[in-house]
Amino acid sequence: MFSPFDYAKVALGAAIGGALVYGPAYYNGKSVARSQIEAEAAKEALERIKDLEQDNANFKSLSDRDRCIVFMRDSGLPIEACD
Repeated sequence: MFSPFDYAKVALGAAIGGALVYGPAYYNGKSVARSQIEAEAAKEALERIKDLEQDNANFKSLSDRDRCIVFMRDSGLPIEACD
């Protein structure tokens, strides 16, 4: 017969096993979702920049780096990537 202590060990083992199996999957999914959100933000920013290029003469005259900075700020990405 099993004692209550044995059931506690089995429950603890199941909890640890579940954390080991589902923990990495959770964080991987969270990372993928974050990447998809950043990609969507970049796509939206690119559309806004295309509109700026068509409608705004000042934006057209910016250097490539300055355009990159506008793009990065607009999409919430770090501007250090423009260097």
